[in-house]
Amino acid sequence: MEQPDWIQSDVEFPNVRINVVAALEALADPDHQQRVWRDRMPRADYAVNNLDLVVHVLFDDSRVLDDPEPPVGEVLASAREVRAARELAEVLGRLIDELGDVGDEVYLASPRWPAVVTAARSMIEAMRADR
Repeated sequence: MEQPDWIQSDVEFPNVRINVVAALEALADPDHQQRVWRDRMPRADYAVNNLDLVVHVLFDDSRVLDDPEPPVGEVLASAREVRAARELAEVLGRLIDELGDVGDEVYLASPRWPAVVTAARSMIEAMRADR
């Protein structure tokens, strides 16, 4: 299946960018989180089946939340995307520091979780805006 231009973009590693978008979409979708992360009812064709994987993709594999500037041109395409990544890293990173290694349901129940969802949506919008 062909990806929209805003996902593939003009970056060195478009496949990593596609993985970042999949992780962001899962992070921005409370219905997905409820169904897949909490109720453990994943779709067979969906790769983002838990929060650990999302965190791994965004912080470790792609580095877009760990240090968003170096991935510009590699995974991220603009300063707007870097700003959005920093905002998401701040709210998600703070929550990870606060809660640590607990189940997905603990993260989803946190009063700070809606800010993570909002920041993920903002990052998706930033990625769309530049295309």
